[in-house]
Amino acid sequence: MIYLDPSSAKIKDAHANHYAKLLTIIKARIILHADAAVTAFLNDDNLEIILKGAPDQLIQIQMQFFSSVVPGYNFAEWLTYFKFKRKPVASRTAAEIIILAKYGNFYSQLNQIFDYDKFSSKNNLVYSTYDLAHKLNINTCTYCNRMYTKTVIKPQKLTRPEFDHWFAKSRYPLLALSFYNLIPSCNICNSSIKGSNEMTLATHLHPYIDKPEFKFTYYNKSFDTYGFNIISAPGSKSFNTVSAFKMKEIYEMHEDEIDDLRKIKSAYSESYLTILASQFKGLSISEDEMYRLAFGTYNDEELFEKRPLSRMKRDILIELGIIKKK
Repeated sequence: MIYLDPSSAKIKDAHANHYAKLLTIIKARIILHADAAVTAFLNDDNLEIILKGAPDQLIQIQMQFFSSVVPGYNFAEWLTYFKFKRKPVASRTAAEIIILAKYGNFYSQLNQIFDYDKFSSKNNLVYSTYDLAHKLNINTCTYCNRMYTKTVIKPQKLTRPEFDHWFAKSRYPLLALSFYNLIPSCNICNSSIKGSNEMTLATHLHPYIDKPEFKFTYYNKSFDTYGFNIISAPGSKSFNTVSAFKMKEIYEMHEDEIDDLRKIKSAYSESYLTILASQFKGLSISEDEMYRLAFGTYNDEELFEKRPLSRMKRDILIELGIIKKK
């Protein structure tokens, strides 16, 4: 997991741009698709919270929407809507049909107003996921830090990160375009692992709120073979997030990295970076630049998103004594 600092210049810029670009679009859709009750709720103040509000504000605004607009709203009942919607029409009971009618119209309106499919389309020339990804410029998956997620939009839209809806857009349709609900990620983390699994701010790390408190370590699996462990406090948000994203399991494919780092440790009795630095006498190369040249990653946690495996390599290098903890 990578912490995305909302006070950093590029994220502040992306945040402001996201709101400015979407506001006019959303207001036009409200005129086209919303009934009187939905229109009344989606005033300027609430739209500002929906599009740019902090994660805790987002969960509150969705609850406020349904409580205000849907007579007799009940969250547990709302969740059954999706179960009943998947059932064949002929097998639905009278009670299920009532619930489908109660929520269906509002769900349809929200999907048309906060339409993520249009936002993510390559044919969207006004403002799309490609523009958001380009502004954010997060180059590896926020969740696993294993896969590159670079954005390429010139000469045409070719690739970008996927955007995970931290609050699943199926259950939280009001938040489908909310800035802090769109987490740049890889396909494996977004679709294969997380999907629409429920996470809460009390139980799991949110990339825009929480700094991860876990570290990679290694152990001998057998002679000359090594495996990863990931250490965090049991029951903590870090522990739950590492478990939810199957990080120990997916990092098994990178166990050869441990072997490579151990070979460096065995081959050099002195500091590897000190020896490497001696080869660049006369050149102005900082310690951080030397680290990047040697290991292909970054040592500064604020820069982990730039290169895959940065957190893992940093932790293992410290454990091996090849570098010192900053």
